Amino acid sequence: MAVGAIVLPFGALASRQEHPMTTPRTLLARTFLALTLGVAMVLVCYFIVDRPVAWFVHNHRFFPQRLLLWPPLVSRGMKTLAPLGIIAAVVWWAWRPGGRLQTVLLAISADLVAITAIKLLLKWGCGRTWPESWPENHPSLIADGVYGFHPFHWGAAYDSFPSGHAAVICSVAWILWMGYPRWCWWCAAACLLPCAALVGMNYHFVGDVVAGVILGCVTGAWVARLFRVDIPSAPGAACVAGRTPT
Repeated sequence: MAVGAIVLPFGALASRQEHPMTTPRTLLARTFLALTLGVAMVLVCYFIVDRPVAWFVHNHRFFPQRLLLWPPLVSRGMKTLAPLGIIAAVVWWAWRPGGRLQTVLLAISADLVAITAIKLLLKWGCGRTWPESWPENHPSLIADGVYGFHPFHWGAAYDSFPSGHAAVICSVAWILWMGYPRWCWWCAAACLLPCAALVGMNYHFVGDVVAGVILGCVTGAWVARLFRVDIPSAPGAACVAGRTPT
C-alpha cells in the first residue's frame, strides 16, 4: 500500500486518453507529488518502522547464514555485465537504428547511467548506516547500535540509503512497462519480490527501499519521456485500472 501511494501518481499517466509522452508538465507535477509523499514516508519509516522491522527480521531469520553470501556476488556480476549491455545497445543503434525494442534498450541504458550517478550522490549526501554488518562488517544497528544519517560521509559503511538495487529494478521495470504494457504484472512482480527480499534479508531498512522505489520510478518515467518510449493508451489504462489487457 505504501509503495502504491508512490507509484500511483505515475501510473495514472498511462490511464489518460492523451499520450503520456506528450505531457511533461503533468509528469513534472506528479514527480513533485511522488517526491513529497516519498519524503513523508521515509520520515515515518525512520522514526517508527525501520528499527522494529530490522530487529524482527534479525530475530526471526528463516534462512541459513550462507545464503547471504550470494546476493552480493550476483550484484557484482550484474555490475560487470551492465556496461557490456549498454555498449551492445549503442552499437546496435549505430549499426541499424529503428524498432521499439531498440528504443527501449537505449532508454534502459541511459537510465542505468543516470540512476547510478543520482544514487551515488544521494548515498554520499545522506550517509546512512546499515541494518546489519554483512558482508563487509560495517557499523550497523544490529551489531553496534549505530542508527542514523551521517550527511556527506563517503564509503561503503554509509551506503544504505537509498537502495540502489530497488532503484535500478524499479526504473528498468517502469521503462519495460511503458514500452510493453502487456508485461505490466510481470514488471510489478519483478519490483515487489526483490524489494521484499532486501528487507526480509536485512540488507536494507524499509525506508531505504521506499526511497529506492521512488528514485527508480521517477528516473524511469523521465527517461522514458525523453526517449519517447511508446505505450498505447488502452492497454496501459487497463493495467492501471486493475484489468488484464487483451
